[in-house]
Amino acid sequence: MGLSNQILAQLDVLERLHRLPDTVALTTSEAAIFLRSSVSALESMRVKGTGPSYIQAGAKGGGANQKCFYEKADLLAWQRNNKVTSTLAAAIRKGQLFTSIADMSQVEAFWIDDQSNVLGMVEHASIERVIGWLGIFEITWLPVIDAAARTWSNLAEHRSFAKRITDILSVDIQRVEAAVQATEINFSIDG
Repeated sequence: MGLSNQILAQLDVLERLHRLPDTVALTTSEAAIFLRSSVSALESMRVKGTGPSYIQAGAKGGGANQKCFYEKADLLAWQRNNKVTSTLAAAIRKGQLFTSIADMSQVEAFWIDDQSNVLGMVEHASIERVIGWLGIFEITWLPVIDAAARTWSNLAEHRSFAKRITDILSVDIQRVEAAVQATEINFSIDG
């Protein structure tokens, strides 16, 4: 079967799954097709607790290899709950972006060159970069804020990283200033 015929066949199966009632229970394979995912991705999400709700058949105390089913309504709800409107929102959802001062104190892995300059976060590096840099550059674990306060080898990457940090700090500074003003108002009323 040619590639275009395979794609048409997949779209046909997908359309048929979408026509089913929301109460239908789908196998893991059918759910993977419905979500345009893979069986192994669904299995991984089940283990981590990050995927859609599922039904596990079998008696209490049965083995771990009991068959799992996904109600179509749960798959649709999970899809809706995972919608994002920007790459920023997607990064936050995946835990790849800092959103609070507490996040900035977390220790993360950073690539460091031979002059102690930061090259970037290991977690944000492409697989090609990781393969190319392993054994060449050191990996050092630093609090995020400390990495931002070091010299970097790439100005654009440093600016981008620092902007995320300063954006968080400016929001928290505004929150603190607003709280101080509220205290001043309360003090002048009570005082």
